[in-house]
Amino acid sequence: MKKRNPFEFKNFTIHQEQVTLPVTTDACLFGAYCHFNNPKRILDLGTGTGLLALMMHQKYPTAQILGIEQHQETAIQAKKNIVENNCSSNIQIVQSDMFSYEFESTFDAIISNPPFFVNQLESDETQRNQARHFQNYNFIDFFILINSRLNNSGTAWILLPHSALNKIHKYLNNTDLHVHSIVEISPNTDKNAHLIFIQFAKIAPTQVENKSIFIRNLQNEFTPECYKILQPFYKIEALTI
Repeated sequence: MKKRNPFEFKNFTIHQEQVTLPVTTDACLFGAYCHFNNPKRILDLGTGTGLLALMMHQKYPTAQILGIEQHQETAIQAKKNIVENNCSSNIQIVQSDMFSYEFESTFDAIISNPPFFVNQLESDETQRNQARHFQNYNFIDFFILINSRLNNSGTAWILLPHSALNKIHKYLNNTDLHVHSIVEISPNTDKNAHLIFIQFAKIAPTQVENKSIFIRNLQNEFTPECYKILQPFYKIEALTI
């Protein structure tokens, strides 16, 4: 496995020596953008390195956060990250398949950057495969799980490939979930959107918010909007790369 250097944020550090998928700008932007209404309990499905759990802790320091990660070495790395960033009193990491884990409660907030390459060709590397794909389940099961764990007044934010946009209503057919916001993410101002951040809740919205964010301009610098979103988390040197 390729050795990866730690990624240092303003308030915490992500060590990623043992993980199959490292910290990405997409995931950081997702965590920085997503917002909840003063949640007491947050669920991070597929926590990976613990990145989103630590970002949520920075935003909501009194919340109790549960991160579920299936891949054993990645879960070990996430647990170390939580300990080394002195967040053990607020963040718990569990190594488990999210679909078989026996949850003891529901949550005010759910966040997930799931292994979403379900219908694409799988890579030859087994561990990377497991990190990027739902092996035995599909997105219908995923949203049924979210529906069962989300409080009636709660909110969920999910990062998905843009291609999932046309299938969202199919995924939600067997749930009480409604789309509240769709944020289309483009890698730069000259390219089409490749990702979407989608906000769900069980309460029906009066109208769905639609928004677009461009990560970089044609000079490969963060756009002013992306810079502003990442600024509470990124050190200045990361913002100017």
